[in-house]
Order: sequence, then C-alpha cells, then structure tokens
Amino acid sequence: MFAIKNLLFQPLTFHLAGGGRGLHLNPPERIRLEEDYISPEIDAAAKRGFVSLTPATPTVPEPETAREEPAETEMENTGANVGKRRKRR
Repeated sequence: MFAIKNLLFQPLTFHLAGGGRGLHLNPPERIRLEEDYISPEIDAAAKRGFVSLTPATPTVPEPETAREEPAETEMENTGANVGKRRKRR
C-alpha cells in the first residue's frame, strides 16, 4: 500500500496500472493505493517532485484503556448547592 500526495498547487490526473482507470488528485489531496496500481506515469511524477509516493503502513486502532472516573463523595450528592450554578468571576 502506498500513499500518494499531490505536491503541486494544481490538480493532477494519472492513469493507473492494471486497467483503464484513472486517478485525479486535488492540490492537498492524499490517496492510498495498492502497489499493483502504481503506473510508470506515477513513478515519473514522483521522480520529478510532482507527487510524494511513500509506503503507507496500515493503521491499527489501539484498544482503549479503561478510564478511572473519580468517585462521588456524599458531600457532592447531599450538599446545599446541588443543581445551582456558580457565578462567573
């Protein structure tokens, strides 16, 4: 998998390898493509500095750790100011 980013301030269009499909990149756009779709035209554009062609590592979401929430005290639940808003200073 490769990440392709347009480095120019104009849209670019490329032919993809392995079929009659094309790729359109707007100026700040970044797209991920399989290695099979990288054409010689895209390689030439990367050598000329028109696009950035970098190997993209698949992002694996990290599992969320359990958050410790502060324990409520009796004072918070039975206090005189329950439900009242504090005045801004």
